[in-house]
Amino acid sequence: MQEFLEGLAEILDVDSVKADDVLEQFPEWDSLAVLSVIASVDSKYGVNLTSAEIRGVATPQALFDLIGQKRAR
Repeated sequence: MQEFLEGLAEILDVDSVKADDVLEQFPEWDSLAVLSVIASVDSKYGVNLTSAEIRGVATPQALFDLIGQKRAR
């Protein structure tokens, strides 16, 4: 999880991201960030996410859980 949070912080160009942060509250959380998350998740976890799926989660923890669910399929 820590590696995931660090990657998300890098995408958002912030010092750190906590599991319970609200993604929408980051000014950098925009369509480009969502596309970067899609590419990163595909590369690191082999999981294909859609922008709608990402927009449907509120926190990094929920996003990480979604990746876990999709990996289990």
